[in-house]
Amino acid sequence: MTHSVLARRAFLGAALTLPLGACTTSGLFGSTPKPRYTLSPQGDRMVWWLQTAGVDNMMAPEALALMGITNEGRDIPVRQLAREDETGRYVVSLVNIRKVHELVFHRRQGDVLILHLSDTKFERMASVRYPRTGKPTLITDRAFAESDFRQQVAFWFRAMPPR
Repeated sequence: MTHSVLARRAFLGAALTLPLGACTTSGLFGSTPKPRYTLSPQGDRMVWWLQTAGVDNMMAPEALALMGITNEGRDIPVRQLAREDETGRYVVSLVNIRKVHELVFHRRQGDVLILHLSDTKFERMASVRYPRTGKPTLITDRAFAESDFRQQVAFWFRAMPPR
């Protein structure tokens, strides 16, 4: 055989066996069980609660647009729960407009509605102040936003039923 024939056969053999090196056998002999939660067990429990006990509702798009959630100018469909205690009325909304679970916590303080956008790990992503007679604005005071967000999340953790 000539040198070029051997080189071609070696190249062809390598090309045929190379994809086999990328295969894994981890799924052949059993796999490790996947966790039941996506980002946090409390987040999954909150999503489950909203999906089973929540009410379908529509939210005005202005405040949510400031947080990056848009529906081409139309109202945003949400699944929502509302509860009250001595400090006021609390509302949590489950938003799926971006194909992921996002939570919007809101409550009224006087004539101002305070909204917080969160993922299911309960990390605050954005906060908006929406006065009754004005336009929504982002909350730039991070300490205030984080404190209010933590108060709202704590309220819902206390209200959430055990699974």
